[in-house]
Amino acid sequence: MAEKTQVLLIAGSGGAGRTTVAEATGLAASRRGQRTLVLSFDASRDLSGAFGVVAPTLAEARGLPVRVEDSLHLQELDVASELKRRWSDGRGEVAALLGGGLEGVTAEEVALTPGVEVLLALLLLGEYSRARTYDLIVIDAGDALRFVGGADSVGWYARRSRAPEQGARRARPSRVNPEVLHAVSDQLTDVGALLRDPTVTRARWVTTHDHRTEQSVRRACAAFGLQGLALDGIILNRLALVGEDAALARHPAVENLQHLVGAIPVTGIALQGRDIVGEEALEAFATQLYRGEDPARLGSTPPGLGVGKQAVDVYRLEVQLPFARKEEVSLSRREAELVIQVGAFRRNVLLPRMLAPLATAGASLEGDRLVVEFKKERV
Repeated sequence: MAEKTQVLLIAGSGGAGRTTVAEATGLAASRRGQRTLVLSFDASRDLSGAFGVVAPTLAEARGLPVRVEDSLHLQELDVASELKRRWSDGRGEVAALLGGGLEGVTAEEVALTPGVEVLLALLLLGEYSRARTYDLIVIDAGDALRFVGGADSVGWYARRSRAPEQGARRARPSRVNPEVLHAVSDQLTDVGALLRDPTVTRARWVTTHDHRTEQSVRRACAAFGLQGLALDGIILNRLALVGEDAALARHPAVENLQHLVGAIPVTGIALQGRDIVGEEALEAFATQLYRGEDPARLGSTPPGLGVGKQAVDVYRLEVQLPFARKEEVSLSRREAELVIQVGAFRRNVLLPRMLAPLATAGASLEGDRLVVEFKKERV
């Protein structure tokens, strides 16, 4: 049994082949004996169909993991079914996350609430990680940033509910069970830490080659850096071969993108002549993708957030922000939180205890890093 459950977030724009990459990655890992789960919380995807297995139709089994082979399971999250399992007549963990007061509301009604699928997927990931049910969880993450940020959003809400002055601000009593809310908030805080731990979680970006590719890769690198996600690979899918040269590593599009992103490996995949359906086709695709390497192999990635002491009572917080421009970065501070905005992307960073009581003294961009300085105020 693995010491920690590894997590791979397969991200990318729609239509780039993200789901196929997730399926092939899961299959390749399972063939190495790793207990693997491929998880999707996007209702528009069909994991089961690609493997030729039948998803459960009985209500009590709908949305649960499906066995493909001994070391490989698939799970297509069914929001309504998962909510029923956790609902507790509107008094359970999901109801607490949604604000409470839902005793008269059914799970089916709440299933329509935007973002519920992200919360459920985060809770599942936390449970599987704590139980070490799998060695590797491959997540077909259509919106990886919303997925990672979901844990932060819940933590922010729970911290506000814990604040001493909160009770005085309420016009009417809350119906949220604070014990349930804080317990599930702590669970999601742990999941957020897991997702930002480069020894546990890595992201891979799937894209195709067109005039917008470099721009989308720049945005992805900056956004993942801001969120503290370790990006350990970019997959350039559906490439047309140049002449008879099958060496995709020398494809001009691969070379140009590799020059742009530096140390992040770029893998080129040729345009396939048929739909990738069935284990045989997925295995052949995985061979092109990983070339015999372990899909779960840990690469060398720097931590997304670093803290260091610079002098007496002076500390530096560093955030990886590749491709960010000075004019699009802004900072604000609220007590123990530092709010970092990079263009359209935002993150609320809960400061470590050593930094929380210190004053923000300045910030600068140093290469691909945002450096924020904290100092103890002199009385």
